[in-house]
Amino acid sequence: MQVKEAVEKASEYLPEIFDSAQGQELRLEGVEKSEDGRFWKVTFSYSGDSYDAEGRTTLMGRMREYKTVKLRDDSGEFIGAQNGVLLGQL
Repeated sequence: MQVKEAVEKASEYLPEIFDSAQGQELRLEGVEKSEDGRFWKVTFSYSGDSYDAEGRTTLMGRMREYKTVKLRDDSGEFIGAQNGVLLGQL
């Protein structure tokens, strides 16, 4: 699959996996094809909750959430998803 198709497929999977991504405007943060060409890793961000990890409200408004989706290149099959920017680690 080509890079644009990988990004489109990953953006379709994201709100199915993470409730917090539903209805959010996704911003593409990065795309990486594995060295062996078998997988794509696509990272998006979107506005998240206005609370930090300890449950305190943030002073700067809404924080951005980062999610990385891993897909199989030959079929577009979903392989996995992680919180955070994990290019090279998923």
